[in-house]
Amino acid sequence: MSVEEQILLNEIKTQLEILNSLVPSGYDYVGLTTTGGNLTKVEFKTGGSAGTIISTLTLSYDVDNNLASVTKT
Repeated sequence: MSVEEQILLNEIKTQLEILNSLVPSGYDYVGLTTTGGNLTKVEFKTGGSAGTIISTLTLSYDVDNNLASVTKT
């Protein structure tokens, strides 16, 4: 494996670790909320749409509508 391939593989692994830390396991429903065309909240639930929230991602945007942050609760 070349150095470039190893660097790319390491970057992919890092991104997957970040993604895995944001998305919980064991959910069966995802609820999405948009504001002004931007995704602002993602709710992961068990028990369907009326079920129990197990995790929430709150997304915020800068003045140019670029994603600025994602907060997990």
